[in-house]
Amino acid sequence: MPPGNNMPFEEDCDFMVIGIDFGTTYSGASWATFEGLANNQVNIVTTWPGSGREEGKVPTELFYEDDQMMWGYEIPHDAEPVRWFKLLLLKEEDLDGDMRSNEFILRGRRLLRENDKSAIELVTDYLRALWTYVLASIKKARGAAVVDALAFHVVITVPAIWKGYVRQAMEKAAKNAGILQRRVAGRTTLSLVPEPEAAALSTLYEPGRRVRLDEVYIICDAGGGTVDLISYKISAVNPIALEEAVEGTGGLCGGIFIDDAFERMCKARLGRRWDRLSKAGIREIMREEWEHAIKPQFKGKNSTREYIVRIPAEAFVKSSLDDVSRQPFIKNGRIHFSSSHIQGSFTEVFAKIDALIEEQLQRANRQSILVSGIVLVGGLGGSPYLYDHLHDRHVDAGISVLQAGGMRPRTAIARGAVIKGFIDKMKTDSEETADDDVGINALEQSARSLVLYDKFIAPQVTSTVARFNIGRNYMKEYNESIHIPEDKVWSEEYGKWMVNDQMKWFVKRGDNVAGRNSELHKFFWVSRRQPMKVLRIDLYQCADEVPPSRGVGMRPLCTISCPIHASMIVDWKNGTGKLVKRLSYDLKMIPSGASVEFEIYIDGRRQGTTGVQIDFK
Repeated sequence: MPPGNNMPFEEDCDFMVIGIDFGTTYSGASWATFEGLANNQVNIVTTWPGSGREEGKVPTELFYEDDQMMWGYEIPHDAEPVRWFKLLLLKEEDLDGDMRSNEFILRGRRLLRENDKSAIELVTDYLRALWTYVLASIKKARGAAVVDALAFHVVITVPAIWKGYVRQAMEKAAKNAGILQRRVAGRTTLSLVPEPEAAALSTLYEPGRRVRLDEVYIICDAGGGTVDLISYKISAVNPIALEEAVEGTGGLCGGIFIDDAFERMCKARLGRRWDRLSKAGIREIMREEWEHAIKPQFKGKNSTREYIVRIPAEAFVKSSLDDVSRQPFIKNGRIHFSSSHIQGSFTEVFAKIDALIEEQLQRANRQSILVSGIVLVGGLGGSPYLYDHLHDRHVDAGISVLQAGGMRPRTAIARGAVIKGFIDKMKTDSEETADDDVGINALEQSARSLVLYDKFIAPQVTSTVARFNIGRNYMKEYNESIHIPEDKVWSEEYGKWMVNDQMKWFVKRGDNVAGRNSELHKFFWVSRRQPMKVLRIDLYQCADEVPPSRGVGMRPLCTISCPIHASMIVDWKNGTGKLVKRLSYDLKMIPSGASVEFEIYIDGRRQGTTGVQIDFK
């Protein structure tokens, strides 16, 4: 539920949260100060360069020509833009077979080779253009002097199915784009949030929304490239607290695949006439006739209605404007599609979405969890046909389907990013006082954040479900009743017989992990050598339901590096009474979609985020 009128005014808070919904096909942005949030006003950027109308999002497209770069709506209609480059951040093995051979993916990879660019550089170019425009838009609305006096916390949303290495690439692109550039008002901070989590926060934050304790909702974030599903249980009300109920699911089955199916249908019907179309002509069909007209309005229930698509005249040079030899008929240079023809473009994607939802329902059923409703968000989530399809499919089971009107499904993720940003910003401000070299300003900011946090009553996600096992390889004391003699080795450091290559899995797949309040896992490092300057921790992952007890059948997850001071290392007597060096530390893991965040504690103090480095594999 929205905050009340007792929220602090803007002068009580000296930061602004800016949310960026970086999508596969379209991107959006939002921003708010506490004053705006107090009045339930998260500002959405709706005017974009090159567009003559208000739009909640701007195309995620780039075009390079003569050492110039154009983006979004500024790209000429006859240009061949780079699209879907967000997906180029993924490794080949994380794309299914159809995606690897997709025209836009292949074109993007070809452009990378021809221009000696990396996927991160493409994302950087786009984010730089988007950020520059959004910042100018905010200053236009609030005044440059006011905005320049506010520190920024930026939240970029990412698909929940993205792994750690992709999120790390996004962070690098954001930094390279100048988003984290030092400002007079102070350091700009950045966090990434799974798109369905942001959507859940914004959906439940809407005025008039009423939820009951223990209700479970599936958040279906149907975007341009990916569809992510996370089920949340209402664990508290006033303020609302959400617990992830079961392990989330997702796949590459977003709106772009519906677009691709429609384009293939047009191409098949026109035959050689399609080859006469210029890039501008194809773009006109797909953008004006399909994306802005038929696709967002199609319901599927009106079986007698015709959907007429105007084809540019260039397709009919030296050929008739009419062809009624087969359906769909072409009359006067227009294709007359029936409702069943249009439905065919949605069929494959809807089948995949149905499978993802069914998987969530089955996981919930195995845990005796009753799902109350499905909340649709994202670009495709605003489709009236998707709403009707899911409503008809689940109404008999008593599962409601919720879909906000207007731009709200399309902008839900950008709005939720801002809400999540305020929650995380105030928490991390207070936690970072445990870092080394904390100054007076940081302490004052922490105290101010604690006051604001007490008054902030937006919904929060309090726990998530781990999607894979996380552990580390370690040395364990030999036990003849458990271990085989061949594994026994003498350790001079420990002064006893040990076994190598043992696994400690401290996060199990399916575990419910309590966010930043999750458990600390204790470890120690022992050595006879001189004290080290950097602690390095190698972590591994495994998706098996029952992970192995030894170091087989797993993959590297990441390496964590943390600077160490000599004062942190103590003398310790080993099993033979010899003095060796020992460092004790605690590790906290916070699952975030298909990725994970880490925090290191030494002597009870959280180590500064600027010093700790994580290299995802």
